[in-house]
Amino acid sequence: MHSNVFVGVKPGFNYKQHSKSSRFLENVSTPGLSSNYDYVLLPITTPRYKEIVGQVFKEFQNQSKQNWQPLRVPEPQLQDICIPPFNINKLDNDDTPSYIGLLSSWLELESRDPSVRDLGLKVLLNECKYARFVGINKLILAPPRDLSNLQLYGQMIYRLLQKPIIFTAPALTISISLPLYEDSDPLATWELWNTVRKLCEYHSSLTISLALPRSRTPSYVLNRWLAEPVSCLLVSSSIFASNQYAYPVLHKFNQNLILKFQNINGDSQILGNELCVILHGMEKYADDVKGGESAYLEYINYLLKKGDKILNSNGNRQFMLQEQSRIMPPLKPHSDTLLNSTYLTFEKDLVKYDLYESAISEALQDVSSQESFKRPIVILVAGAGRGPLVDRTFKMISMLFTESEVSLIALEKNPQAYLYLQKRNFDCWDNKVKLIKEDMTKWQIDEPPEKRIQVDICISELLGSFGCNELSPECLWSIEKYHSHKDTIFIPRSYSSYIAPIFSPLFYQKLLQTNRSLEAPWVVHKVPYCILSSKINEVWKFEHPICENYVGQDEDDCDTIKFSHSSLNEFKIKHRGEVHGFVGFFTANLYNNIFLSTLPDDSMVRLKSSEETSMHARQNENLQLIKKCHHTSNMTSWSPIIFPLKQPLSFIDDSELSVLMSRIHSDTEQKIWYEWSLESFIYLMLSNYGSAAAATNMTIPRSMAADDTKILGRNYHLSTTTNQKLDNQIDLDQDIENEEEQGFLSNLETGWQSVQDIHGLSETAGPSQLSSINRPMFDLKSSRALDSANGLPRHEDVEEDAPEVHVRVKTGVSTLHNVGGRAFSLQL
Repeated sequence: MHSNVFVGVKPGFNYKQHSKSSRFLENVSTPGLSSNYDYVLLPITTPRYKEIVGQVFKEFQNQSKQNWQPLRVPEPQLQDICIPPFNINKLDNDDTPSYIGLLSSWLELESRDPSVRDLGLKVLLNECKYARFVGINKLILAPPRDLSNLQLYGQMIYRLLQKPIIFTAPALTISISLPLYEDSDPLATWELWNTVRKLCEYHSSLTISLALPRSRTPSYVLNRWLAEPVSCLLVSSSIFASNQYAYPVLHKFNQNLILKFQNINGDSQILGNELCVILHGMEKYADDVKGGESAYLEYINYLLKKGDKILNSNGNRQFMLQEQSRIMPPLKPHSDTLLNSTYLTFEKDLVKYDLYESAISEALQDVSSQESFKRPIVILVAGAGRGPLVDRTFKMISMLFTESEVSLIALEKNPQAYLYLQKRNFDCWDNKVKLIKEDMTKWQIDEPPEKRIQVDICISELLGSFGCNELSPECLWSIEKYHSHKDTIFIPRSYSSYIAPIFSPLFYQKLLQTNRSLEAPWVVHKVPYCILSSKINEVWKFEHPICENYVGQDEDDCDTIKFSHSSLNEFKIKHRGEVHGFVGFFTANLYNNIFLSTLPDDSMVRLKSSEETSMHARQNENLQLIKKCHHTSNMTSWSPIIFPLKQPLSFIDDSELSVLMSRIHSDTEQKIWYEWSLESFIYLMLSNYGSAAAATNMTIPRSMAADDTKILGRNYHLSTTTNQKLDNQIDLDQDIENEEEQGFLSNLETGWQSVQDIHGLSETAGPSQLSSINRPMFDLKSSRALDSANGLPRHEDVEEDAPEVHVRVKTGVSTLHNVGGRAFSLQL
């Protein structure tokens, strides 16, 4: 199977030496030489076009007010483009790479001069028109050079995205290139991207290209980016090291980073955006490594193939990669008639039914071992569907009992599914199963108690993605009220619902694009999200029987019945970000120690305190149980459910989110719905240093203002190697002993250098600018004056006798969502 990640190269050549450019393009089109990469990254226009546009703009500025004419930017001519149109026909072959275009990096989209911004927009529009003509769908744009004018930059990008040339199918994608992170402020580049993305209203054609770092990426930074529409991973030759055989290799942390993007890539294709790993700068160190430039390509291809094997080690992986990302409304099986295809999808989850079978077996053995049992065991499968649970139950009965010892009933209201049960009963169950076509909430409720069937074991699979969102509590209460006794066993015995705040811009973007409600919950399949909190909270739990002491009295006599719940949950968030909603999971105890769980692996879960311990829990927070939970391996029946926010809420470092989640059961309206809201807080400590906060000043190198682009003129050649050479090159277990400090081919280049190299900017810097290239884009400086001797606040700024005061300050609040079930409700 072909990898779901593509490989691209950015060649090194001098634009002014047209013969070298032509020879490279000829090599690209030569069959066999391009088998190691799928894309070639080239600028749309040459420096000659920059000179022509500069002259036109100069004349525009010099014209008199009396002869004023609007700025007209000429379209590029044949001598002004790097990708000749007559080579495009060759690129239609399967063996020939496609192109990714680099938009002009010398433009000043964030300039305070409106005419300069207008010039930049018109140049970009001309380049997009040419890209559309030659079939280029992916374009990479340089980042802003002046962050103080970031809003102007975002405004011009949004104006470009509004042009019909962008969203005419197939849509062009504009990808802004940024470092994945910086040591000085790991989330700074994400904040830059998030600001532009919000200014552009989550436009589907706006993506991000990330330059891989030279050091290990913190997990919270990587998880944030994994939820974003990442279009390209920019891999500079400077982040490679040489192994013991002198071949170029990546450090283990970058190998794992690529694997994580490779894994999530299929999930993030909700916009049809292909992820491409682009190698650049290979000519710089080709003489320092064995194998030259082609060794880098061979290594990346090997790495991706290795990743495919790891991902396909899960038997379902190849099937899952073929599925589309989907956002679906939650099922309403009690009020809607499910389709045959829906039943078929659920029945493929053999793991779930194997666990149910184990629970049924144990329950049957426990019931049969009771000495008081002197009548046939009555087993009810409530909501039998097409009969998978009936089939497992019939199998266990046949193994443990004779025909006269057990009575098996299948209850199903769906008339089409009932026909399937009739067929299964005739073909597989020897007509020994009693079939009843009836709604379980209405079954025999008008019959006198002595004529109602009493069941000993009630088996159901009425669980939704949030556990209780398919009316399992209400439906099973009807069975408990009219058809159970004090020893009736329910499978499942209990189920709990959980929530956690998430960052999921692709989910929010998709809802905006399709005009779907931002007040209704949605089930998401293969849509990436990032859980922002370290813990997942249990919000409520339902147990069956709901009223353990119910012995046939009226419902009013059972004061422990609770279908409505409200839960106030607090989440501590260490790193700043943005919350788009809350993801929901559930766990179910089928019987004894047999559990189902949709929680992510290695989840730290905060359990809800019981009523009798809640008062003590408020006094001693340690009494609130925390435990580690896992996902039931290979179970596929349920995808997560997300409760969105109408407006994403931003928060700062060390914030606390307070989430109200309610399940409301209304007898008068005969419906059930969920309501939710959010507040964010920070804690301020007012001490002798006062309450002043440090300010962050951000600077960026000005090297983008250079006049000419000069790139090393080296032809690119691919070479074939033997398997033994690849094995020597990629001895991944013996790469580098100290991954953080040793082995880099270059010790000078930063993440910004990688981005600048992509846009051909680093070669344009003068001697006075070289030091600024390697300086972090974000310099953290305190707004409080510091003593030059020890770096501490000056003595006159210290209030020595001021007491410490802790203050909880509200920083944000959302509206209450889905009030009265106006966007989503479940009908009884």
